[in-house]
Parts: sequence; C-alpha cells; structure tokens
Amino acid sequence: MFIAFLGLAAFWAANKIAFQVRTTWNKGLAFVQDHVLDDFHSPLHVSMYTADLGAGLGAIVLMFLVWAYHNVGKMSQRVGEEHGSAQWAKPSDMKPFTDKDKRNQLLFTGSEALSLDSRKTQRNLNALVIGSSGSGKSRYFVMPNLAQANTSFAITDPKGELLRLTGQSLKNAGYRIRVFNLVDFAQSDQFNPLAYFNPHQAEVDCTVLTENFITNTNGQKPTSGDGFWEKAERALLNALISYVYFTQGGEGSLVDVVDLLARMQASEEDENAESDIDLIFEAVNEKIAEYDADPADWGSEAVSGIDGLRFAAAQYNTYLQGAGETKKSVIISLGVRMAPLHMAQMRKLLAADTIGLDKIGTEKTALFLVIPDTHAAFNFIASIFYEQLFETNLYLADHNETGRLKFQVQCFMDEFANIGKMPSFERKIAVMRSRGISTAIIMQNYSQGKAMYKDDWETIVGNCDSLLFLGGNEKSTTEYISKVLGKQTIMSEETSQSKGRTGSFSQSQRKLGRELLTADELGRLPGGECIYILRGVRPFRSKKLPAPSFTENYTYTPTMPASLAMPATPASLAEEDGDIEVDWEPGEPEESLLTDQSTCEPARSDDKEQEHD
Repeated sequence: MFIAFLGLAAFWAANKIAFQVRTTWNKGLAFVQDHVLDDFHSPLHVSMYTADLGAGLGAIVLMFLVWAYHNVGKMSQRVGEEHGSAQWAKPSDMKPFTDKDKRNQLLFTGSEALSLDSRKTQRNLNALVIGSSGSGKSRYFVMPNLAQANTSFAITDPKGELLRLTGQSLKNAGYRIRVFNLVDFAQSDQFNPLAYFNPHQAEVDCTVLTENFITNTNGQKPTSGDGFWEKAERALLNALISYVYFTQGGEGSLVDVVDLLARMQASEEDENAESDIDLIFEAVNEKIAEYDADPADWGSEAVSGIDGLRFAAAQYNTYLQGAGETKKSVIISLGVRMAPLHMAQMRKLLAADTIGLDKIGTEKTALFLVIPDTHAAFNFIASIFYEQLFETNLYLADHNETGRLKFQVQCFMDEFANIGKMPSFERKIAVMRSRGISTAIIMQNYSQGKAMYKDDWETIVGNCDSLLFLGGNEKSTTEYISKVLGKQTIMSEETSQSKGRTGSFSQSQRKLGRELLTADELGRLPGGECIYILRGVRPFRSKKLPAPSFTENYTYTPTMPASLAMPATPASLAEEDGDIEVDWEPGEPEESLLTDQSTCEPARSDDKEQEHD
C-alpha cells in the first residue's frame, strides 16, 4: 500500500514538472528554473499531454527500482541469525500440543507432554529415546508413562523389573496382563507365530516369518558371494513352515517345523537316497496332481489348502535341485540356526498360543516381553514376536470400520538393539500411526540403530516426531544430537594490545555460528536434565520426569499349563509299516480348509477315501 502511494506521488510530481518545463521552455532556461514549481499551486491539475504522462510513468518506474534496490537486499538479511537461529524453547511453545486431560498424554519431561490425539496435534507419537546405561530410560520415561494407564502397552522388559514394579498397579487398573518371558520360561505365556497367520495370505506370512528368522540368525557374519546358502535355507524353511501350517489347520507350530527338519537326510554317496521328508513331499506332489486332474471333484474348502501345499512343494523342489552334498550342507546349516528350538522349555513355550497378540487392540492390555540382557541367543524370537504383534494388529485395524484399533497401543521397545532386526520395520513405523499404534525406540546410543538397519535407519528416525536425550557421552550420539539442535549466532569480541613507547589497543566484534550445545557439553549434561525435541518446535532443555512409586511387587502366574505334554513326533507325520503318507490334521473348515475328517485328507465331493502308499 505504501509503495503504491509513493508511486502516485512520484507520477503527480513528475507530471507537473514536465508540464511546467514544456510550457515555459521557449522563455529561456533561467525562467524555467524560477517557475518550475508553479504548477504545484494547482494540485488537482493533471496534464494529459503524452510527454507529461510519460514523465509521470517514468517516475513511477524509477521509484519502484529504488524501492526494490533498497528492500530486496534487506529481505535477504536476518539480523542476529546470520549463522543460525537455534535457541531454547519456552514452556509455552508446547501448549498447542498438549491435552487438557493430563492423563491423555505421552510424557517426556517434567514440563513437556504430547497429546495422544495425533489428529489434533498433527504429530505422531513415535519417539526415539536415547540414554546411556543408568540414565533412567525405564525409570524416567517408561514407568511414568505406564503409570498413566491410558492405552494398551507392549513393553520390552530386559530385566523383568518393569513387570515386577508396575504389574500390580496395571492389574488394579483393569489391565489384562500377559508375559512372554525369555529369561524364566516357567513364568511365561505361550507364543505360536503360526497361530497369527492370515488364512487369506498365509504364504505371505510364511515368507515374512522365514525372512525374519534367517535375518536374525545370521550372527555377525557378513553375507558373502551371492547368498546361495541363505537362499537355499529360505526355500527349505518356507517349505517346512507352509507344509506344517496347511496340513494342521493352523494348529501347527515351529516345534513341528524343527521336528520335520530333524528327520531330513541327504547323502553325498547316493544322490537318489530319500528321507522320510522327501517321501512326504512326493505324496504332496501326488495329491496336487490328483487335484489338478479333476479339480471339480474336490470340495471348495480344499482349494486354498491345495494352493498352500503347492507353494510348499515348489519351495521344497527348489531345495531338491542341489546335489547331495549341497542338500546336506543346507540341512546342517538350517539345523544350527534352529538349535535353540530343540530346548525342552523352548518347545513348550512355542507349542501353542495363550498370549493373545490379537487382543491388545480390543482389550486394555499390558504385554511384557522379558528378554535376557546378558546374551543374544533368543533375539530372533523377540523380533518374530514384535513382527507378529505389528502385522496382526495392523491387519485388524484395517478391517475395523474406523480403520483404527479400539484401544490405542503404545510400544515401549527398550534395548531396541537387542530385539533383533525386523524386516520392513521402516515401512511399518511410517504407517502405524493412522491405525492407532505408536512406538518408542529406546536405546543406549545412536550408532546401534545405524549398525542394525544401515541406510533404513534414517527413515526410521525420520518417522519419529519426538526425540528424547536422557544423557550419555557416546560420540555418535552426542554429535547427532548437537547437529539436530542446530547453531545459534553469537557475537565474538576480539581485543589486541601492544605495549611499548608506541603501544596500541584495538577491539573488534564479529558474528559467529556456534552449536546450541556442543558434543562435549551434551556429554556433561547434568543427571537430572534431558533434551526433548518435537518436530516443528524449538528444543527443550528440561528436568527429567519424576520417577513414580509403586508399592507392591507383582508376581505373574502364566496361563500356560505347567505340564504341557509335547508330542514325540509332529502330528503331520505318520509312519506305518515303513510307508510314508500325508496325514491331514482334522480341523474345522474355516480353520483347516482340508476337512475330510474320516481320512484326514482334503475333502472330495464323492467322499471316497484316497490313499497314498
């Protein structure tokens, strides 16, 4: 508006001067100079002569150029922010992201909390929490949030301390408590990954389970060559898992899988030697050929089962392409990976499912995963556990009319590096918010995640709108936090003085950029303080949350029967007079899809018994 006024004023003045000069020019230059402003005495007069109008327009253009020259340079200047604009946030900066109901919040510091209503705040509830050992990750972050009792919880509990301290309080608040205990198996519920396979995409679930298992049993060895051995092991494991699932109506388990593997043999001397399992899959191929010859003669429920067995047979045929020596190596290598599943207590733990991962979003639940903190023998099981938790509840949310779970689920994944690597976790964390699921990744230092997830780690961190630093001096962590905090602009004052007969003194000031906190300053952060960063808000330097007090210690009684009988051999194998046959486990049609209970074979429309010798 102001520039428009100046433009009109410039046009008016130039028009009048041009008019006066033009009309008095023939009277001489001296006269023009004396009377150049005479027309200003008639302020409403505007000359419409072409030359006078042109002079006015020229004045407007000149005025605009002067204004642009003056202001464009000024626009590119940020006084006081030349080298960075970082500064600490005020408590009021968090107000738009909090909730009036203080219990409906995810707590981060003694003064900052984030509303659970992510649609209102436009911030997800995923958080990256970093703190060295003893910095209070459990005591000053997890426990205060469990005390809120505002959602369902899935908690990694490395020492079992959280279960002991918070279990009774959560139970009193009406929570359903479930525990998967990989430290004290006798105090654990049972977990069967195959029980959570989606019947409509069981082959996909089988492949995901295999990928997770192979990835997390690789140890520290790098993958060499073209990964031939891993691919062969994947094919064999896919075959065994899918065979167990589709022949036992969803009642099979990894125990059955490891028992199948234990009965496999291969010979370097006799390439044509066949093991019991080879004969089993020959029978499967015959059953598939039987179906293909006359599919109309089979019951409709058998189709999905046959398709699943077709997948199992195809994977097994891939394994069979190797020479005897190759097959023997694959069997041995996969057997080594599955060695922990031969433990009697582990077999009992995985033989059935009483933990109910599918109920965490429909019933207010506190689900504890107790893992050992002194060894990594069971990391692969912890990874499979979380994989099934996410996959199952994402599916349930998608098939709920609201597109979300009934109860919001918060996952506090303490000692994240000890859980194992979850395939496609970078994708899951990006989409779980809309389904009512959030994850707090809790770890000792930043480099742990980088080492495990490589290039995908940046994607995972980028999907955490909250970052909480509780203290530590590990180099990669402090350098990362310092970089995220950014730089501020400071004034540097320099003085110089020389003495003597011609002594002098000078003083100068200049602006410099400096980290809000340097890496070494972060390493010296007082024990009672923490740094909290929320996307789109300046960082907070605040006091840690006060640790809640829980007066009652809790002892969990698992739902797993104490004397669960384990079958000596898997139900999917039957041995009669040296002949091997496919034994179809009877089950309900919607569970098994292979439902002729009189013969334990896929149902046929003529109800005739079919046998394989």
